[in-house]
Amino acid sequence: MGQASGEARRRLKSFRELDADFTTDDERKEMLDALKLKARRGNIKAFEIYRDTVGLKPKENVEISGELANPFAGLTDAELKKLAGMDG
Repeated sequence: MGQASGEARRRLKSFRELDADFTTDDERKEMLDALKLKARRGNIKAFEIYRDTVGLKPKENVEISGELANPFAGLTDAELKKLAGMDG
């Protein structure tokens, strides 16, 4: 997964570089204005993209539940040291 996400970041950077090379600030403003107009007319997806683009994306909360089991909980200090190669 790490390798795939690295490739995705490289592709994203490439897209940003292409955008910087081939899209003017006026064109970006026109696109943002068009997106804003669609959002104002009730297009929810356009609203979400506009919101996220202008930096107002809400934080996502993720809850993780469950218990973690410690497989070494029942071992003595001496047994742990032996496992770690520190038994001298």
